[in-house]
Amino acid sequence: MRCLIVRFSSLGDIILTTPVVESLAEAGAEVHFAVAARYAELLAYFPRPMTGHAFSGRTQGDLANYAAGFADRRFDLVLDLHANWRSRMLVRRLDAHHVLTYPGDFFRRWSMVYLKRGFIRARHVVERYLETIRETQIPVVTSVPRLVIPAQEKAPAKRSLTQLGWSPDRSTIGIGWGARWPTKKVPVKLWGELAARLKTTPAAYLIFAAAQDQTEVAEFVERSGRENVFPVIGKPLPDVLGAISFCHVFVSSDSGLMHAAAALGVPTLGIFGPTHPALGFAPRGPGSHAIHSGIFCSPCSRHGRAPCYRRHRHCFERINVESLAELVREHLRGSIGR
Repeated sequence: MRCLIVRFSSLGDIILTTPVVESLAEAGAEVHFAVAARYAELLAYFPRPMTGHAFSGRTQGDLANYAAGFADRRFDLVLDLHANWRSRMLVRRLDAHHVLTYPGDFFRRWSMVYLKRGFIRARHVVERYLETIRETQIPVVTSVPRLVIPAQEKAPAKRSLTQLGWSPDRSTIGIGWGARWPTKKVPVKLWGELAARLKTTPAAYLIFAAAQDQTEVAEFVERSGRENVFPVIGKPLPDVLGAISFCHVFVSSDSGLMHAAAALGVPTLGIFGPTHPALGFAPRGPGSHAIHSGIFCSPCSRHGRAPCYRRHRHCFERINVESLAELVREHLRGSIGR
């Protein structure tokens, strides 16, 4: 059976498809994956091999040319796990025997955002992805996303970190600084409060941030007064994933790096502000937790891109930082001897 999975973006969403890939591969399927070019290298870290097809265009004409590249392949099954206009246009142009689209739960998620209802019956995105293959009677072998880094690829990341002064013999806290939308970023003040509560905890910090956050991170490092804080900024994906794999716990904004850490088996604490874990994007992995203040106005949008309408961002300000710090301490205590 030849299968095509369509999920063009983004980082976290693609990572969450790995249980589908594993289940198809276990059933003996030949798996192909349609993905945006900027995320294509991520497929190399999936736990099962597949054939990636990178899409680098933006227009309908680009998409038509991309679809033409599949002319010599007939797929027995196409799973549209993106369900946007691009993926629908691609699927319509393919000569596929069977096409399934994942249930996006649009109205339920709309109800959460605008009516503040439907939280009890919420479903994780992974479960919604897996619904597509359940329709085909293909057994689900796992519901936990996984990424695998070969040992030879972890070595360069380790060398880069040791050159900064980091020691692999020390407990390490990873910080996922940013997010795709600025409103989802954990405020610097909250990071500062967390660092203050962990002041006596003997651990190093690896801060993962985008280039545009470099100045902000540098100011935070200077104000923290700690010598064991190491920014990881502007590194290629293999180095970033390799560095994350050395963390004993990862604390993060609601972002793709949050899902990457959880998929690498690192206990992950995802901090949700304007978004809500019930929308389906809580970190899923061993020891992972979603942290949310419970404020009534969150979620204020489905993806966290809408600006806050309140004077204070209570969704972050009401996070129980001491409880968060204690979770970090618990994971660090559990990491001793690992």
